[in-house]
Amino acid sequence: METKERKVMIAMDGSVHAEFAFDWYLNSFRSPQDLVLLMHCIERHDKFHAALGSADVKMVCEILAQEEKEEANLKKQLEKKLIVNKLTGTVKTGVGNPGEMVISTAKKEHADVIICGCRGLGKLRRTFTGTVSDYIVHHSHVPVVVCRHPSHKDEIQHQK
Repeated sequence: METKERKVMIAMDGSVHAEFAFDWYLNSFRSPQDLVLLMHCIERHDKFHAALGSADVKMVCEILAQEEKEEANLKKQLEKKLIVNKLTGTVKTGVGNPGEMVISTAKKEHADVIICGCRGLGKLRRTFTGTVSDYIVHHSHVPVVVCRHPSHKDEIQHQK
């Protein structure tokens, strides 16, 4: 019986939590027929919004140039990650709210599953700030795997 190709989206933000989710995919979920979509979303920083509010065009341009440079570097790293791990796939990037971008890109690309990391925020903090992984879980049209980094299990147990 032939296995169907799966489109697996992995949310990557450069954190150890995203790296853990990527490693979990490699070690526990990977299938040879998978098409892997590594998704990274740029969120505009406070410096950008402050510069935009001050109407300092030069500063806005400098901040945008720096963010574009960082995005290009991260995209190259993610593309290299696909090659090094012999994965078939592509890197998708966008600007905006990370949770919303992951969901909209997953729909557009017809992803079969989304994998993301989790920082392990406590219930109270999560209630007030929300998290990208919570947003993805509650808005996804496909199954979501949230991978919690093992170094944060002790923190979570102490918060209960």
